[in-house]
Formats: sequence, C-alpha cells, structure tokens
Amino acid sequence: MNEQNAAAPSEQQGSVGSEQNSRAPSDQKIIAQNDREFLVRVARAEELEAAGRIARDAYLLDGMVEPDNAYADMLADAATRAAAPGVDVLVAVAATGPQAGTVAGTITVAEAGSALADICLPGELELRMLGVDHAFRGRGLGEFLMWESVYLARRRGLRAVLSLVTGNDKAARLYQRMNFERVPSRDWDIPEIPELGTMLVYRAPPTAGPGA
Repeated sequence: MNEQNAAAPSEQQGSVGSEQNSRAPSDQKIIAQNDREFLVRVARAEELEAAGRIARDAYLLDGMVEPDNAYADMLADAATRAAAPGVDVLVAVAATGPQAGTVAGTITVAEAGSALADICLPGELELRMLGVDHAFRGRGLGEFLMWESVYLARRRGLRAVLSLVTGNDKAARLYQRMNFERVPSRDWDIPEIPELGTMLVYRAPPTAGPGA
C-alpha cells in the first residue's frame, strides 16, 4: 500500500496546530507540499468521504481485509474518526493540473488515549489507515504521507509509531528504508480480526529523515 521513490519532503515545510483543540483554525494550513504536485493537510469535512473510500479500497486492493469485514467499514468511516478528540485525518490533495483539488491519499494520526490509539503510549503519535488512491499509485505518495506524519509527530514533541500486518513485505521494506525500528516486545493481535495475524510494531527514528 505504500509507494516507492518518494520525493523527499522537508521537515521545515509548514505545519498544522500541534493540539487537537486548536484543530479548527489549522484545518486549512498546509503541512507540506511535494514539489508542488501534492499538498498534505488535515482533511476538510467535504473530503472525509473520499478519504474513507481511499483507505478502505487500498486495504481491499492489497488483500489486507475482506469487503464484509467490520474493519473495512471502520476504514470507510473517516468522518467518525476525524471527530474524535486527539485524532486527525490527513489527506494528500493534488495541487496542480486537471486533478487539482482531488484527494489522492490519506493517513490517520492518533494521540495516546484517543479512540483510535491501539498501541500509542504517552509521548507517541500512532499512524494508521494509510491509503493511496489507485489512480495515484507509483508516484511516491504513500512515503510522502508517512514522512509528513513523522514530522507532524515531531512538531508535537512526539514520536511516531505504527502497527504492520504480518506478511506486508512491501510496507516493511518502506519502513526499513525510513529507518523505523522494530519493537517486537509490543507486537499484538486483534481478536476480532484473526485473519490479520500478529501486528508488528514499528517506531520512527528520533531525528533521521529522507536520505539519512
């Protein structure tokens, strides 16, 4: 589900509010721009349906969930998770050309104690539900979204963590390239979705970025 050959984003490119209570005025702020081709920001209300569809379709396309699985419905419901305290649904939006304004990818970030935090501890930001629209795959957008989520965590004084489905080798290679570290002691299982197998926990490097 994650893309290869991403353009390296800059940790200095813009920001969003670091606390969910200040989310309203920061919704329109750009987190980062990928060589002017895409911008990443908190999703607007009218973009949440597309964000949910993209997340669900990405998981289905990559064979990680079945269409009738309850988790597929959760992926599609971006509006509910966006309304939860401590949770932000981010979107990558095409910035130029005939597709300008189109939601091309999405990722959800959740702070410790929030409804979407499965493994997140105090001092961490959990990255979840990454998806890139099929029409935009192959352009490095998945990795771009990942890096901007890592940088968002750092701006909040947090460290990014995530869970990976066992057997998702493509994503594992991406996280290795990004210098994420494995934390086997925190691996876990989801009783409600046994077909996913053991969830493998990764933690972002404390300071490194693209090319490090």
